[in-house]
Formats: sequence, C-alpha cells, structure tokens
Amino acid sequence: MNEFQFWQIIEDAWAASPALLEKRNEVLRTNDAAIIEDLTGEVYGTITNNIHDILLKLNREELIQFNLVMEQKLFQIDRKEIQEYTDGSNDGFLYCRCFIVGMGKDYYEMIDQNPSAATYDAEAEIVGFIGYMVYQELFNEEFERYTIHSIESCSNPEGWAGV
Repeated sequence: MNEFQFWQIIEDAWAASPALLEKRNEVLRTNDAAIIEDLTGEVYGTITNNIHDILLKLNREELIQFNLVMEQKLFQIDRKEIQEYTDGSNDGFLYCRCFIVGMGKDYYEMIDQNPSAATYDAEAEIVGFIGYMVYQELFNEEFERYTIHSIESCSNPEGWAGV
C-alpha cells in the first residue's frame, strides 16, 4: 500500500456516505467552522465505521502499510504551528490531527499548508487508531506501533523546533 492507496481508502469511506461526502466537500470549498463542528461526530462515527469495513478486506501486509502511512501522516502534521489552532493539550492535539486525516487528502493538505485554516477542537480520535483495532480484530495480536513514526504529540522534532 502506498500513500495514494491510503488516501483512496479514506475517500472510499466518504463515498460510502454520500450526504456526508457533500458536507465534507462544502467544507473543502468554504472551511465553514459550523459544518466542521457538525462533521466531527460523523468522522468519529460513520466515516470511521466505513474505514473499518474497508480495512477488514485488506491482507496483513496491506494493513501494516496502512498503519505505517497513518502514523507518517499524523507525524507530519505534529507541528506547533498547527497545534496553535486546534487544541492545547497533547491528547487533544493528537485527536485533532486524527480528524484532519479523517477528512481526507485535500483537507489534510489544506491544513498542512495553511495551519490557520484548522478548526479548534475538531476531534476524531478513533481515526488514528482504527487500523490498529482492525489489525487486532483480524490477526488476534496487537500491532507494533511507532516503529517508524510516533503519533504522540510533540514527537516530530522538526515540528517543534525552537519551542
């Protein structure tokens, strides 16, 4: 699995819920904080459930790669300049980064390039952990986390340089 396939899984999860996809696309056009607030529960619930269903169809290697790409994406946006617009606590910032990934590639890139576009307290913790959960469900063992990148807040030294 590569980065394109990772993002395709997220997009397929949105496509499985057309009404939510339309709301998400409206966010991409407007970055409306009220719509984002409405979507937080949906990303946490329906979209994550859709991701779960897609991940159940992957083999072990594909699921491992999905988890590694997820960790890399969360690590990449572990930056003080993004944290300033999302949530101040370490756990809260992680959950906000999970929401950013769960919103898909276009939203992720928008926040990555323009941190001030992030919405405070838009969280979807489960998105960052769903691959681990499916791995345990399918293979009856825990996934070895953080072998390349930690997802914990403040783990990206470049993102927190000078802090």
